[in-house]
Order: sequence, then C-alpha cells, then structure tokens
Amino acid sequence: MLDPDISTADALRHLSRDEAPTATTLDRRRFLNLVGMGLGAGVVAGGSGSLLDHAFGHDPSAWAAGPLGGDDGVLVILGMFGGNDGLNSVVPYDDGNYVTMHGGLAIPGSQTLPLASGVGLNPNLPTFKRAWDDGHLAIVQGVGYGNPDLSHFNSMAYWMAGRPNAIPTTGWMGRWLDGYLAGGKDLYAAAEVGTSVPLHLIGAQRQGTVVSAGRPGYGSVTDARSERQYATIRSMAAGATAGWSGPVGQAFVDQLDLARTLSPVIPAEDALPDEAIVARLEVAARLINANLGFRVLTAGFGDFDSHAGQPSQHTERMGELDAAVRRFFEVLDPAWASRVTLMTFSEFGRTPWDNDGAGTDHGTSAPHFVFGANVRGGFYGQQPTLAGLRRWDRMAHHVDFRSYYASVIDGWMGGGSTEVLGGTFENLGLFAGAPGSTPPNGPVLGSGGPGPAPTPVPTPVPTASTYFHPIAPTRIFDTRLGGGAAVGAGQLVRVPVAGVAGIPATGVTAVVANVTAVNPSHPMHFTVYPGGQTKPETSNLNSVPGRTVPNLVVMAVGADGHIEVFNSHGATHCLVDVFGYVDARQSSGVRFVPTSPARLFDSRDGTGVRAGALQPGEHVDIPVAGRAGVPASGATAVVLNLTAVGPDRHGHLRMTPTGRTPAETSNVNFAPGDVVPNLVVCELGPDGALRLDSTAAATHVVGDVFGYFGTTGDRLVTTSPQRLLDTRLGLGAARRPAGPGHRVDLQVAGIGGVPAAATAVVLNVTATNVAAASHVSVWPRGGVDPSTSNLNLRAGDTIANLVICRIGDQQSVSLANPLADCDLIADVLGYFVP
Repeated sequence: MLDPDISTADALRHLSRDEAPTATTLDRRRFLNLVGMGLGAGVVAGGSGSLLDHAFGHDPSAWAAGPLGGDDGVLVILGMFGGNDGLNSVVPYDDGNYVTMHGGLAIPGSQTLPLASGVGLNPNLPTFKRAWDDGHLAIVQGVGYGNPDLSHFNSMAYWMAGRPNAIPTTGWMGRWLDGYLAGGKDLYAAAEVGTSVPLHLIGAQRQGTVVSAGRPGYGSVTDARSERQYATIRSMAAGATAGWSGPVGQAFVDQLDLARTLSPVIPAEDALPDEAIVARLEVAARLINANLGFRVLTAGFGDFDSHAGQPSQHTERMGELDAAVRRFFEVLDPAWASRVTLMTFSEFGRTPWDNDGAGTDHGTSAPHFVFGANVRGGFYGQQPTLAGLRRWDRMAHHVDFRSYYASVIDGWMGGGSTEVLGGTFENLGLFAGAPGSTPPNGPVLGSGGPGPAPTPVPTPVPTASTYFHPIAPTRIFDTRLGGGAAVGAGQLVRVPVAGVAGIPATGVTAVVANVTAVNPSHPMHFTVYPGGQTKPETSNLNSVPGRTVPNLVVMAVGADGHIEVFNSHGATHCLVDVFGYVDARQSSGVRFVPTSPARLFDSRDGTGVRAGALQPGEHVDIPVAGRAGVPASGATAVVLNLTAVGPDRHGHLRMTPTGRTPAETSNVNFAPGDVVPNLVVCELGPDGALRLDSTAAATHVVGDVFGYFGTTGDRLVTTSPQRLLDTRLGLGAARRPAGPGHRVDLQVAGIGGVPAAATAVVLNVTATNVAAASHVSVWPRGGVDPSTSNLNLRAGDTIANLVICRIGDQQSVSLANPLADCDLIADVLGYFVP
C-alpha cells in the first residue's frame, strides 16, 4: 500500500520504468544521446556517407523509424509535476474572491501580462504572452476529472494513463503507440528526454525509449594517457563476436569514433543550458530536426508542489517553464514549424485558499497550454468559479482531461482516441489546420532562432538642460505616523514630491530619495515609478519578514508631482527620505561627473577614517574633496556606496553634510552580522566633508565613490523604469547565473530608452538565487575590475542596490560575482548625457 502523501519524486519513480539493459538498446541509447547534443539531419541521418553508415555498419532503417511523412504530426508533452497553481498561471485578477482567497500569493493585475479583460498571464511567462499575441497558444481552462484524487501518485497515474480509475499498467500514449506501430518492429517512435520511461509512454505491446540530455564526454579527451586507454579498448574489441563481448566492445569503439568525429562539429561553447528542463526541450528539438522518425517526445520537471514558500518557488518554476518553451522553439528548425505541437499536463492544480506557510495545497482543476503554428489560439473551457468556496473546498472542473487528450489525438496525431481512451470524448477543436498545412499566423515564436530583439523604447535627449539640486536629507513620507496603516499586498501609495521639503512646486522632473520597507509580513518587493504612469515590470528593493531594507531611487516625478510605490506581497510600512531633485534651473543646479570606482574610507583598516568600529551615537567626519577622484574644489555633492560591516545589533547609518543638523532619516538599515550596502547621494559640507553616524549599534563602515556633482559634467535624464537584464530568463545576457569565471557584459546605451550618446547609466541591480557569500561589482566595460563592491551577498539573499556607473566599451557595463553563483537583474531608471 502506497502512502497517500507520497512525494512528487517518489510518485514519478513508481510510475516510470527503466529500459531493459540489452546490447541493442545500449547502442541505441548512446547514439540518441549523441544526436541530442547537436547533430542535424544532414550529418546524422543524411544520404550516402552519413555517420550512421560508418558507426553502425547497416541501414539506419533497421533501428530507427526513418523520416516522417509530410502529414505526420509530432507531439511534445511537457509534464509539470507536483501540481501547478493554475490561478497564479492564468490569473483572474479582477475576481475579488481570488484576491481574498490567495491572500499574499495573489498577483495584482498590474503585474500580469494581459490576455483578456480581468485575466492575465503570470509575469514570468513572456514567451507564452508572445505566442498568445501571435495566435499560437491555446489555453484550456478548468481541466480535471470527476471525484478527484489528491494523492500525487494516484492522480499522476490517472493523467498518465488517460483513465481515472484503478491503478493502470499502460499509458495513453503507450496505447496510441500500440496502434501506430500495428504489431510492427519496436521502432523509435516515442522517447522521454530524461532518465526513465514514464507510464504515459508504456503500452501493452510497445513502449517509448529514453534519451539522456547529457553531453557525451568519453572518447573526446586526447591526452597521451587517454589515447593509450582507447587503444587498449580497440584491441580488446577486435575480433570479439560471442555473447555480449562483441556488441558491447563494438559499442565502446563506436563511442570513440563518434566522439572523435563530433569534437570539431560541436564547439565547447555550445553547452546545454544549466536548467534540466531547458536542456531537455533543446534535445527534443534537435531530435525532431534530425528526422529520425519520432512522433512523440516527452519531458517533465518539478517541483510544483508549493505547500510553503510559493512566491519564490512558483516564480522559479514559471521562469524555467518559459525558458524551456522559448528554447525549444528557438532550436526547432523552421521546416518543422507546421508539424509540431507542444502541450502541458500536471496531476492537479492547487487550492484557491492560501495556507499559513505562504503556499497552497493539493487542488483540482487547472489550465493547460497547447502551442503550435497550426493551433487555433484562444481560450477553451471555462475559468473555475471561486464563489462560495470554503477554506478546504476545491474548484470544480469544466473540461474532462480525456477531452483534452482526445482533441490532440484526433486533431493532431491521426485519430484513434476512442480506442486509446476507452470512450468518446468531446473534441475541443484546438487546431486550425492539419500537420504540414500552411500555418495561418506563421511559425511559432519565429522557430529556428531567437527572433528579433525587442524594439527599444525611444527616449529623446532633452532639449532643455537638467540639473541636480542637493538638499538637506528630509523624511517626507512615513506610513507609521499617526497610526497609519501598512501598505497591503497589491496596493500602492502616492507620495507627493513637488512642493515639499524645499522642492519647488513646479518644474521638477526627478527626485533622489531613499525608499524603505519596514518589517514586511511576507517576502515582498517595492516597485517605484512616476505618478500617473502604468506600473512597470521592475523592482527597486526586496525584503523579508523581520528586516528593514532601504534603497536609493533616482525617479522621474509624474506630471501630478508624485511618485508611486507599489507593494507586491504581504503588508509593510513605507518610508521615503529625499536628498535632492532635478529640474532645468542652472542657477543653483549641478551636473554629474562619473568616476572610476574608488575606496574613500574603511574603518576596518583605517583608510580615510580612524581604524575601529563606529560606536552607537558616535559620528565621524569624512573628508571627500580632493580624494577618491573627487576634485579639491568645485564638487558640491558625492555619489558613494555606503556599507555597514558586521554590526552588533539592529540599527542604521545616517549621512549628512558637515555643518548641518542631522535629520530623522536613514541611509543603511542593518541587522546583527550584516554586510549591507546602499547607494548615497549626499551634499558636501562647506569644508568638502560628510558626517556619518550610527544610531544604535557598533559597526564597521566602508565607502566607495562612483562620481560627484559639480558645475561641469553631464545632465541627468530619468526614464520610465525598464528591465534590461535578467539572467534567470536570458534577458540581456546568457540564461545562466553570474559567478566565478562568468562576467556579465550588459549593453546599456542604444537600448531601453537610453541613447547612444549617454555617458553614464542609473541601474537598479538585484541579486537573487545566491549560492554562497559573495559580492557583486559593477564597472565600465573595458575597465579594470575594481576592488570595490556594489552588493554584498549571503546565501539565499534577494537584495537590490542602485548603481550609477560610467558607460564603457561597446556601450556596456560589466557585472561580476567572483565567489559564488547568483542571478542578476538590472532595471534602468535614467542616464546622463553631455
């Protein structure tokens, strides 16, 4: 008897089968591994002189199904194991029940990718959105079955079998294979890209095979020791014919020959993506391109079982899902665009109500996705109703999952759903044309390449000069005062800027301010943007319960004189401290001069200040003029990264011009043991110095200069925030973490609304998925990697910091994380021009 609470991984193990270890399957599996690594049809299965003839010594048709007919459809099945949260995939954001029930997990409509009135896609599915807009994506809503079973094993078995009843021994695609092969040879018509054959590819007489997504390595190394080993293997295999020795020996020799041949064909940089599901779908596309006869290819990944910590877990899964689908259609040859359909499945959905662990529990119906050039895009089925559902109620289904399968079998695979599924089920009409017919809307996602880059958002260079005006640090907004309410999930606050704290009531174009999140109830992020504008898909700071996190923003002020602050999840208080503003008045304004990053002070070794931690209530005056690239005269304000290192308790650092009374503001907030930075723009005192004090804790302090403001220099131009970099999605750089030996060079001028003439850029840089303690440095591309840092990281962190950096070679800046892997995100907020 299986435990009803069996895990997703254990359920998959019970519902999969290893291939029989025969000499023949050893040859086949190894060859398919090699094909999956990049060989196309012309090299592998081409005409006279193909590798198959040389490597195996016989006609490829003896072991592979051979090229498909022109009207044969190919189906790719993508499993999302663990139970995907359909409500946070296709988001009914206008449904008040969704907002109430999902609580802090609910995704606000302003963050979704719009599909229809009141409904949007998860913000991490931009590839899905593009396919939807092109008419290549069908969304089948409310898919499930009657009397639902909430066990991973049972429900997964039902979905794989295509029959919601007793535990089965055959799967729906396996039974289709029984009919397709019609008693003929067990050819390679179907395969799982993974490690074992899943139930849905196992029939009564036939089953699919397994193709690994691993790159072959043995046989490609050519040092003297390896060559001697290869020679020994060839000698042992020569003349061996009896039993296993002949086939196995020849298999090793074939491996050596093929590896030697493949080494110059596949360059080292052509490695597969790090994420397993992205790699598996790339291999699936390469197998299709090779035209070996596959009609069905499957792959799966997880874990979607988000009982706790769903905001981060589901976000990661959605990003992986989007990247995998995008990579599949990038690699797929355009010749196959009208012949291939990709569909998803998952054993169940999630509950409409969130739980106490910031997660959801096993649910019932959920949406599924069908991609293809001949798919008739649009909604099918019905969004499950949430009205009247109590805490442990589940959503009713509207489409039987066997109708979903029947629609694909009959509409794409040539028919036979009644025999395969054991009954007659509604055909949803998912397809606009048969396999091989001319697609009505062209290839899916520009199959065969990444497609055109997004059109840059034009931002004209201003005709009027803009100047920065530093002011005394002043707190202008605090939701804690007067018993004010915290900012709730999906809510925003409007912060008046024009006409407060000495800022003019008219003519102000931007503000320099610190925005702080105070002790949020859930992991969250703030998005800051100009008042009256549409909220961008960016973030400015990230925080978690128990932390108070600030970040500097350089933000355009809306036409209404406000900025807006949006809170993603939970409830949190919000503070805003201003340090200056931007307008066209030259009489009192200054311009920015970017400098190479340079350390101004470090209390750990006595650089620029006395050695020793800054004590509670103590202040230190720090000379700036004439040091760290700042001129001895003419500088009125400085841009520096201020870092607290190893404080002994909670507290904050405050920086003010010398000669001024410190205000009730903060620049860096910290907890015991932190190493936490924040960018500071601060006016210099009459003596060219700054005053730094610590309110309640002893801490070391470090300051790195990145530029200054003076009468000569460049004008600041703020833009609507726009994301330029996200290594999780492959935006702006390769889809892989930054880490040791992997620097990210990011183009920042000539794209994203930043003109080619820009001299420096204002970026909000976020690090997430941090593997271990490290730091991130940002500097002009082509310059020397500095000894300074912009972000300091701990394992598991998601942390942001504003960066103002001079633009280097190729209109780019460089970002590096030298000690441990992390993903990097960068949003552009503005730039400087002469």
